[in-house]
Order: sequence, then structure tokens, then C-alpha cells
Amino acid sequence: MAFPTPDPAIAEPTPEGAVAAGTQFLALYDYAYSIGDAAPLLAMSAEGCVTCASIGEDVAAMTDGGFTAESDPLRVVMTDSAEIREGEWFRVHLRVEQGAVETVTPDGVRQRTSEGGTVDFIFAMAWLGDRWRVEALDLVEITA
Repeated sequence: MAFPTPDPAIAEPTPEGAVAAGTQFLALYDYAYSIGDAAPLLAMSAEGCVTCASIGEDVAAMTDGGFTAESDPLRVVMTDSAEIREGEWFRVHLRVEQGAVETVTPDGVRQRTSEGGTVDFIFAMAWLGDRWRVEALDLVEITA
């Protein structure tokens, strides 16, 4: 998988820029699991982002065990953003559909580990003057 190219709107401290940043984070999420490297995702995350750190730990555990994960890319089906403090703090809500996920063991055995589904990614984002940082992330599974 190639490194994801961000939408040019990511360079703006606006609600649209915040959505572009959240969407880039999702692309980095896919990238992390696809190639086993969460460093770019973690570079976009605040140290205090518990969910972000957990994603990094999951990717590290997967690669340390020699496993890989395969799935279709996350697909954003709804976006919403609100500016909390002008040009500085934003809330971003992305509704995302994910297909089934298969884990591949070091010896090539495939096992479906998730049927996929719909998840809301709810971000607290900060504009740092030249880039975005995910301060907090909440994941809410949508059922029915």
C-alpha cells in the first residue's frame, strides 16, 4: 500500500480542513495495519490520545507476532465538523464503513477476525499553526 496523500484542504484551520485531517488519519490507520507501521499515525496524534496509543500498540503486537491484516480501505459515508475555538480547536465526526478483516498468520493461515461494520470516529482536533494533531479519539460502533 502506498503512503496516503492528504487532501490539500488539510493545510487550512477550517472545519473542512479538520475533516481532511480526520480523513487523513483514517488513511494512516489503514496504512498502519496494511504495512505494520503506525509511526505516521502516531506522529499525527497527541501523546495523551489513549485510543491513538492503543491503535499503535495493536499494530506493534500484530507485527511483533508476524501477523498481517487485510481488509478493504475504510470508507467515509458521512462527515461533520464544528469549530470549537476559532482556528484552533475542532470536533470532527466521521461515520465509517469497514469491510471484513482477515488476519494472516506467519505460516499463511487466514482467519476472519471481524465481519466489519459501521463505526463513528469522533475526533478532538487541534490546529498547531502548520499541521493538525488528534488530541482525542472516540470510536462508537453503530448497531442496527
